[in-house]
Amino acid sequence: MRTWINILSCSTLLLLASCKVGFEKIEYGKEACGHCKMTIVDPQFASEMVTEKGKVYKFDDVICMKQFATDFETISKNAHFYVAGYTSDQEDFLDATKTVFLRSDFFRSPMSGNCAAFSTLEQSKHWADSLMVEPITWNNIK
Repeated sequence: MRTWINILSCSTLLLLASCKVGFEKIEYGKEACGHCKMTIVDPQFASEMVTEKGKVYKFDDVICMKQFATDFETISKNAHFYVAGYTSDQEDFLDATKTVFLRSDFFRSPMSGNCAAFSTLEQSKHWADSLMVEPITWNNIK
């Protein structure tokens, strides 16, 4: 009887460990964008969507992620959206729905979306002033 309890306990632990829902590290130069299929190579503009069920979609540009989310509303409903901070370490991704974006040709992102993400309005202020652009939010990205 004790053997069966141990087997059941181990099986349950394995199942729980394999069902982790959340952000996955992007392997630059190896993974393709979920929308345009280009290889993701630029850590300053990468983004990721994690669905409610835990399926992860990776993108080379926030514009690709936004377009994918618009095209597949049923998949993206209740999803979590992450973007690389323009001035952050490539391991630090931000919640796209709480992020400040600046759009300018200066940024030159992979799909010409040219949107850079910043964690706060204050962090983006220097860039916004020098590029003479207005900050936008996730909801305003098209």
